[in-house]
Amino acid sequence: MILKVSYEEGAAGDWVAEPDVLSVFEFGRSPLESTDPRHVPVALTQLDEPSRVEVWRSHGPVKTGSWDGLRFAQGEWLTMGHIALDLEQCGTMRECSRLAYELLQSYLQQSPHPWPLKIWNHIPGINRGDGDEERYRQFCLGRAEAVSIDPGDGPPLPAATGIGTPLEEASLQVYFLAGALPGLDVENPRQVSAWRYPRRYGPRSPLFSRATILRMNGSSQFLLSGTASIVGHQTHHEHQVANQLRESLRNVDSLLGEGQRLMGGARAQLDHNGVLKVYIRNVKDFEAVRATLEASVPDEIPRIFVRGDICRENLLTEIDGIIGCR
Repeated sequence: MILKVSYEEGAAGDWVAEPDVLSVFEFGRSPLESTDPRHVPVALTQLDEPSRVEVWRSHGPVKTGSWDGLRFAQGEWLTMGHIALDLEQCGTMRECSRLAYELLQSYLQQSPHPWPLKIWNHIPGINRGDGDEERYRQFCLGRAEAVSIDPGDGPPLPAATGIGTPLEEASLQVYFLAGALPGLDVENPRQVSAWRYPRRYGPRSPLFSRATILRMNGSSQFLLSGTASIVGHQTHHEHQVANQLRESLRNVDSLLGEGQRLMGGARAQLDHNGVLKVYIRNVKDFEAVRATLEASVPDEIPRIFVRGDICRENLLTEIDGIIGCR
């Protein structure tokens, strides 16, 4: 595998110094507490036990450093970059989002791995604010201003996840995986592409593809965007968390089928070569979500459950992951 992802017990410090480790994600801590370029705290609380960290490994040696506030860990073929902006210092959510994406793009322009493959956005109080003043809509505005291109018929950015962290979290966090070669972006036949959403969802549409296939050295992996219970552009199964997760999994299956079509026969498989991450808005829904997932996907695929707000208030859960292709 090009990128090996696993959920491991132990402290972040137990893993971060290993020579092939690209990054270690530690849940339940502010991103501003990062102590090493490969150490990425995430302000999402894990709901299942035992407590684990998310470890990314790639072919090394791994070089680490910082670039104008962006921290990075760079292997032979892949880079993980991490941005954490203090909201009190950088201004409004729109301003912070624009700054984060300007920084991301300027870093990639001089990187040996210039192709973004997947981006994670963690937005404090994502649903705070009314109408177009909602923080997520303001985040999308800032991102669009930084990217500043017309999507046209193709995705303007690769796969992405946008999740809300607690309102009291002090920072906007953006981290990403980039590669030496471009990925293959995948859209879902069951969904309207995000950049084509109608105006009712905000002044600027979200800019991301539904998935990106990482292809390198004869191997491929499926990088799944945050996938929720949306068909067309509308939320389905309001107030029904188990049905929302089932609809999300139908969207995942549709994406895997589309990826197979684009790749000419290779299909990503939900098995031990991948990982899943499930985001849950309400802690009380954890057991229902876990039981639904256990009944729907093989036990062999590692998974973790975290508390996080979804980009629409009527969405209760979302799933993303990294899935191996055969």
